[in-house]
Amino acid sequence: MVKTCCLLLVGGLAAQHTTPPLISDLCVVLLVASLFAVLPTRVRPLAVFFFGYALFVLAGQQVIATRLDHAYAGDSMLTTARVVDFPKRAGDSVVMDIHAIDDARIPVRTRVSWFEPPIEPLIGDTWQLELRLRQPRGTLNPGVFDFESWMFREKYRASGYVVAGKRNRLLASGSLAGMDGFRANFVATANAATESDSAAAVLAAIGVGARHAITREQWDRFAASGTSHLMAISGLHVGLAALAAFVVSFVVLTPLIRPNAYVTAVVIGATGALAYSLVSGFGVPARRAIVMLVVVAFTLWRRRQLYPAATVALAGIVVFLTDPIATMRPGFHLSFAAVVLLLWLARRKDVVKSAWRLVDVPRQLLVMQVFLLFGLMPLTALIFQRFSVAATPINLVAVPVFSLVTVPLTLAGMASDSFLPTVASLLLKLAAHSVEAIEWLIKYVVELPFASITLARISGIACLILLVPLVWVILPAGWPGRRIAVLGILAVATWKPAAPPTACFDAWILDVGQGLAVTVQTNSSVTLYDTGMAWRSGGSVAEQVVLPFLHARRIDYIDRLVVSHADLDHSGGVPRILDELTVGDVIVGESLDLRSERPCVSGEWWVSDGIRFDVLHPGRTHTGHGNASSCVLRVSAGAHSLLLTGDIEASSERDLVSSRAEVAADIAIVPHHGSLTSSTVPFIDSVYPDFAVVSAGYGNRWGFPKATVVERWEAMGAEVLNTATSGALYFRVCADDGVNRMSSERDRRRRFWHAAT
Repeated sequence: MVKTCCLLLVGGLAAQHTTPPLISDLCVVLLVASLFAVLPTRVRPLAVFFFGYALFVLAGQQVIATRLDHAYAGDSMLTTARVVDFPKRAGDSVVMDIHAIDDARIPVRTRVSWFEPPIEPLIGDTWQLELRLRQPRGTLNPGVFDFESWMFREKYRASGYVVAGKRNRLLASGSLAGMDGFRANFVATANAATESDSAAAVLAAIGVGARHAITREQWDRFAASGTSHLMAISGLHVGLAALAAFVVSFVVLTPLIRPNAYVTAVVIGATGALAYSLVSGFGVPARRAIVMLVVVAFTLWRRRQLYPAATVALAGIVVFLTDPIATMRPGFHLSFAAVVLLLWLARRKDVVKSAWRLVDVPRQLLVMQVFLLFGLMPLTALIFQRFSVAATPINLVAVPVFSLVTVPLTLAGMASDSFLPTVASLLLKLAAHSVEAIEWLIKYVVELPFASITLARISGIACLILLVPLVWVILPAGWPGRRIAVLGILAVATWKPAAPPTACFDAWILDVGQGLAVTVQTNSSVTLYDTGMAWRSGGSVAEQVVLPFLHARRIDYIDRLVVSHADLDHSGGVPRILDELTVGDVIVGESLDLRSERPCVSGEWWVSDGIRFDVLHPGRTHTGHGNASSCVLRVSAGAHSLLLTGDIEASSERDLVSSRAEVAADIAIVPHHGSLTSSTVPFIDSVYPDFAVVSAGYGNRWGFPKATVVERWEAMGAEVLNTATSGALYFRVCADDGVNRMSSERDRRRRFWHAAT
């Protein structure tokens, strides 16, 4: 069983790293062939592997095949749709999942945002909506969350927004029934039972899996403290539901059916856990727990020997066979890894013996938390790029409180809400108080220095250091060399990608949609040129892309922040950058009314590690504003250079050419995202680059870059690259040999579910 589970999962993992899309018919043939090949013993392992591979690819292709038809992408479509989950507010926008009613154009699972809706949409509402949709797509940047992969694993077939206007109107409200009605009623009861919005949000999350009300600040605190797992319906929650149902039913049934009370109570406990899992959304940890509970209940009923490893393996097989794509979720990896680690820990005789002594419970909890800290670190480092130093002490308090107080009271309140509403309100109020106490502790601890460490993105051969903490898990206590795991944690926490050598610089033109953000790193300095867009609905590219990218490279100090001009698609992230990072010098082409800013003036230059930075525009007497004030910066390693142009237009280009400014470059950012108002032939001829990079949003409404502009750059021999289709672009430029490294993030991370262009 264990071997079969591992081979299936490895096959699925191999499919997750498949780059080219495979033909569905070929996958069906492979699936059938692997089933027949299971019979011969010698080829059975290979057959199981290919079965897992083919099953995952087929499941993925089914999602891809049912995405929005390209013919409807970008069109305004009037449709009738029902809100099928709790909408989540994000600033002035609401994000919601909808299901179109009798409209084949709209895929089954569609995610839309609505800026400033006239009234707050609720789960169960039926609306007439004017939508603009596209197939799932996201930006791709090194070390940054892959939104496109998230959309795939959550099986969204389309995303988009509601077009503002009078055509949007509410058709029906309050039409909830069944499971949705139960969940909505519980959320309302939890909100009414406590005056704390944050506590009510947590109760809704652990009660019915509704996490829409948890704020970004709360999530950040939970992540920093290593307690995010408490907000998910984990195996622990499901186990507590089963235990509660078993105890109550056993007490009630024993006087009535004494001979069969135990077996009946076991069945009722498993049924109660299943009901709770269904109400909470039936996530991967819940599915795993249900399978394991059913196996345990069956073995107890039949009085058979229980094999824990085989039970976990069976749960993994069931989850994979029923939903292969679910194995991409962090919850799958962390849930199964935690159970395997705890089973491995339970094999130690000292743990088993002392577990029965009450006085040893605190020590065993500490051993368990430290064991999980070391064992799960490779996964948490790879998935979340975070190491929570505070996780162990906080979980020593939070896990018992949630297990013994919060979750039982919440479940009791949920169960009694329909017939004893007053009792339910009291129970939920007490549960909310326990949440408030834990949140107070979390808020206090995470403010301490080094409570949480953001890790650099570890890749390549450096991934081997992630295995060192596992020494603590593998070797028994007291063995020589076991404490090297502590050094492994220190190595992971302090690891930093190597900076370029002297006389070289690395440049990343980030994929920020419609806007611009470029990071230039020398051996000892970092320059950030522009910061991307800020949106009316709140938030900015800086917090979604630029800052995560810098954190992934362990960059927390910017020597120079150069903002080409004040347009929001270039300067929108400046406030967040200044809040989050230490910035040495702020240079602006157009005033942003910052106390620390100074103007960008041609003729200024500086040198860092053999790399020269020259400001070419605007001139000292320049009085323009907007695009014409864009700060043009040339970064040079010997005779090889990068030209950063902002949004300069034809008049500024003429000024640069007529003044004989040194604009020749190996790599040039195409001015103004490829607009027809820029990229004049004399300017392109003067620059004469090998690479011309357009930073533009995919399918932007202006049609940038214009075909004529692309043709002009190509006519001069430049290879035109677009972040919209290539993702972030990386170049290494050295004085000796020019551009000696170049890569596209979309090519590097491409999987078969990613858009082809």
